[in-house]
Amino acid sequence: MRILTVGAGATGGYYGGRLAIAGRDVTFLVRGKRAEQLRQKGIEIVSPLGNAKLADPKLISADELKSTVPFDVVIISTKAYSLEAALDDIAPAIGTETILLPILNGMRHIDVLVDRYGRDRIVPGTVRIVSDMDAEGRIIQMTKLDAFTYGELDGGRSPRTEALLPIFSVFGFTTTLSDNVIGALWHKWWILSTMGAVCIVSGGTVGETVAQPYGAETAEAILRESVSIAAANGFPVDEAALAPHIHRMTEPGSTLTSSMYRDMTKGYPVEADHILGDMLARAKGAPVPLLKGAYVRLKVYEANRQK
Repeated sequence: MRILTVGAGATGGYYGGRLAIAGRDVTFLVRGKRAEQLRQKGIEIVSPLGNAKLADPKLISADELKSTVPFDVVIISTKAYSLEAALDDIAPAIGTETILLPILNGMRHIDVLVDRYGRDRIVPGTVRIVSDMDAEGRIIQMTKLDAFTYGELDGGRSPRTEALLPIFSVFGFTTTLSDNVIGALWHKWWILSTMGAVCIVSGGTVGETVAQPYGAETAEAILRESVSIAAANGFPVDEAALAPHIHRMTEPGSTLTSSMYRDMTKGYPVEADHILGDMLARAKGAPVPLLKGAYVRLKVYEANRQK
């Protein structure tokens, strides 16, 4: 089975790299500086699960894709703001039987993909990992969190999703074939929006936030705002399931930060509209002033960044 991974950063590089190291036929669509890094150094993963390296990853450019045959699976791991350009690039790689498996954050990308390719091509996925790239292009996995979940857009199982399970069952991440992958996407979304908003509102790590007066109660209030939006869209979370997430977001001394916050501190583009903006658009009247405040902060950052 031929797999094209669109992007080889902290997410696509990790999951695509683990698949390739396990012997799966993976090609990475990359460009510019990242392509040159990978040609020189390969994919390097620094992980509490054990370091790994793919010395000679299979790389392809957008121009080279124009003369290739379609892939069986295309894993889309770009940032959401790069999705439209990526879809133009990968058009030649998509055949009538190609499975499109996005692992982007939020839900907006599902609408974009369905509008462009129809529902039958899309097998949504979601990942849970805390990772980043260092200045040398190495992928740094910061915790043992390594979940990879996928499933049919309309729920249930199918021969094609069952066939993917042994392909995706490799050392380095925990794979789940879900009967309700949209629920899994929403679950990650409210966690991600919470973590992003907490760090953006406070300007620090979880530990730095809760060390300040009202910090812990602000973090929990943000969490409950995110959960209220999920519930308004048909994905409620009970108190027992919420308890470990409250602990995680109010843990003294925690060095936890969100990838969006880390991107902002580096001066990079951020997924403001795709993570917080789109979630706010689906609030359905739920009172969410703290999430709105975090979104405003991100939009001010974006406006200043463009000056």
